[in-house]
Amino acid sequence: MTRPILWTYVPQAEVLTTVLRPRAVIYHCVDDIAEQKGVDGDAFRRAEDRFVPIADVVLASAPNLAERLREHHDRVVHVPNVADTALFATARSAGPTDEALAELPHPRVVFVGAVVATKLDVELIVAMARARREWTIVLVGPVGLGDPSTDVGALRAEPNVRLVGARPHQVLPEVLRGADIGVIPYALNPLTASISPMKVYEYLAAGLPVVATPLPSLAGLEDVTVAHGDEGFVAAVERELRQDDESARSARSVRAADHSWTRRMTELEEILEEIEGAGARRTVLATPTTPNVSSGAGRRTTGIIRALAAQGIVDVVYQDTRGGEPVLFRDLPTVRLHPVRPSRGPRRVAAYLAARGQGVPKGFARGVWPGLAARVDALDDGRCRVVADGPVAMAALARTARRRDTVYNAHNVESSFRHLIGDPDVGSRRALEAFERAALVRSAQSWLVSEADMKSAWSLAPGARLLRVPNVVEAGHTTSHPTSVSPTVVFVGDATYEPNRRAVHLLLGEIAPALERLVPAATVIVVGRGTCDVDLAPPPNVELRGFVEDLDQLYANASCAVVPLTEGGGSPLKFLEALAHGVPVVATSRAAVGLDGLVPGEHFLEAEPKGDAFAEAVREALEPAIALRLARAGREIVDREYSVQALSRVLA
Repeated sequence: MTRPILWTYVPQAEVLTTVLRPRAVIYHCVDDIAEQKGVDGDAFRRAEDRFVPIADVVLASAPNLAERLREHHDRVVHVPNVADTALFATARSAGPTDEALAELPHPRVVFVGAVVATKLDVELIVAMARARREWTIVLVGPVGLGDPSTDVGALRAEPNVRLVGARPHQVLPEVLRGADIGVIPYALNPLTASISPMKVYEYLAAGLPVVATPLPSLAGLEDVTVAHGDEGFVAAVERELRQDDESARSARSVRAADHSWTRRMTELEEILEEIEGAGARRTVLATPTTPNVSSGAGRRTTGIIRALAAQGIVDVVYQDTRGGEPVLFRDLPTVRLHPVRPSRGPRRVAAYLAARGQGVPKGFARGVWPGLAARVDALDDGRCRVVADGPVAMAALARTARRRDTVYNAHNVESSFRHLIGDPDVGSRRALEAFERAALVRSAQSWLVSEADMKSAWSLAPGARLLRVPNVVEAGHTTSHPTSVSPTVVFVGDATYEPNRRAVHLLLGEIAPALERLVPAATVIVVGRGTCDVDLAPPPNVELRGFVEDLDQLYANASCAVVPLTEGGGSPLKFLEALAHGVPVVATSRAAVGLDGLVPGEHFLEAEPKGDAFAEAVREALEPAIALRLARAGREIVDREYSVQALSRVLA
């Protein structure tokens, strides 16, 4: 190890700082260990007082831990414990129930964890057992772990209390599958005041209602009922058992996914990157239009700018096609905007002719404005990274790319599909291939959307330096997806783009009529530029809404999203946006080809681009259990692979 990171859960690791000479020191405090039985608390506190000030950052799992440690460090981050929510969500599916519970009478009140006197309120559990003899109270976990003096005689004396012993972590969903409610009957003492119990998210992921004693870490936590005293605890359990239903369980399980290890590790990676000074890098990015989110190309550009902004300054040079400064990046102080004003007359004609003379297709050459390259060159200090956003910007920066390393952000490999949609502005396929080959060879690195596009690029320019830079979305929102009363199916796409326009035709002409026969209550909502202008009358179950500025509310009310593409390239952002909002997706294989890692049947339902077949897949996706499974898996892969945070790590 040459420049390691020291990440420790105990302050005694201070001895390693002089031995390892780490480049970063992280103290991750997950318990108030000084309060644990058998620990020399005074010695532990002294070690902590010495170690905390030399850490670069302190992570604390409970609010009172964070408050205490802030007395010694000005960089303390509260990071509550999380759980393997995907594993415990399997308790919502059909499967075996733990044998020790299977024959016990309902209702089953279950606690999972170490049965130790230092944590559990034994008197509360006995009082609950005596107050409600009809309940079966099941304690699942090792007895006396960390506290061998634990006496469970009072618990064993109650006929409706069962101590069934420990279970391997992987089979705990079988325990919770047989439970009616999960409880955390902890005693209130200095040790438990610092505990952030993972079991709360395990219970919730399994869909269970949860009742707990008033631990500071659980204050204000959604879906957890905090109860005071023996009578209050019994009353709360009784109330939650009475009010619980399948809908409530589904909602709890969906919300619990926000507390997964995937989410937490993303946050911790961001903290680590900040510590290591990843923000020192500067990028100059040139793009041919005002940054926007009204098109797929605009959203790709915006996502890349946001990912780069997490690493340092991003100077965005853009051809001001809309007038006025875009508001997209006002929350990012590291983004600086440099508009290039429109140019008309001889200079514009000269730029167009020069581009055409270099083999640039006329559709791209028309977008080359004088001044774009000059502004980039003025901002280039020789140490920054220069990025040409798309083929128009790459054409505009051709001379820049010859004298210094330039990155080409290829939105698509245009020559792989443009000839199929009859775009007259790009010329012949051979001419387009020649232009793209030159761009790939000229660039220091080319960013491609998917593995499929990388294969196409390599076939054009063997040896080109390529990096997979997927389309990404803001993954900050998770919505419900109601399916029970009036299911809503949404399509989002810019119909001025021919592949989307043909998808709308397929939707209106075949899929929507077939869906009306299968699910008469379903409404299909079509959103996007040009969708109100398609030359096909919508069926009665279809609403054409045109361009919508904010899609959050649309997805909040959506039961399912459809992506019936039959042609085109890249990876459709409409697909990723639906997954990021927790909405199940039905799509063609063509739509998913640019989304690496998505598995049909696991992250979305794949359907043939035919009315009856596609409508049948939509009907299946509207089933609550299937919708919940798809939504959870889809959101997880967006967080992991297709979020701005994930892309920032790729581009670091």
